Amino acid sequence: MISTQDISGIVLAGGQARRFDLSGQVDKGLLLLQGQPLVQHLVRRLRPQVGTILISANRNPEQYVHWGRVVPDALELEGYLGPLAGLASVLDQISTPWALSCPVDLPFVPKDLGKRLIKAVEEQGAVAAYAQAERSHPLCLLLRTDQAASLKQYLLSGERRVMSWLESIAAVAVDFRDAPEHAFFNINTPQDLDQAQGW
Repeated sequence: MISTQDISGIVLAGGQARRFDLSGQVDKGLLLLQGQPLVQHLVRRLRPQVGTILISANRNPEQYVHWGRVVPDALELEGYLGPLAGLASVLDQISTPWALSCPVDLPFVPKDLGKRLIKAVEEQGAVAAYAQAERSHPLCLLLRTDQAASLKQYLLSGERRVMSWLESIAAVAVDFRDAPEHAFFNINTPQDLDQAQGW
């Protein structure tokens, strides 16, 4: 039986936010939603579901440290490696057998996300499970941390696609179409942020 103490929570906040601002200067996790940074909203959702919180961030560590231990990308490869690089770097730093990751721009993830993903991996004997609502949310992911070597090898091979890697480790999709409205609302643009302010 997987308990919350067996799980490290990972907030993926290392992106460049180019859909929000083409200059790449915006740090989405620190944008204010209803007066609080996006990262704070997500951490509030995740904290009861995990034993500890780590944050994958490549900028502003002095701010992110208020919500968890900050881990920058460590893989030295050319180009922007995407969220899997952040996940791989954090997996190198944790000792729990499981990790639950979420992107920082999904501030309303379900409060039972971990519970339902745990149920799926236990029932199916899987090494990973991810959320699927109207579309897949592969980074809302419960992962057995012994898959770190597989992930690193995948990245070193030049691959970056999240779903392809999850397919390679036979991750299971978990149906969240019954989740509360806005549970997987993704804040990608200034318009998305404006829309979410009233919820």
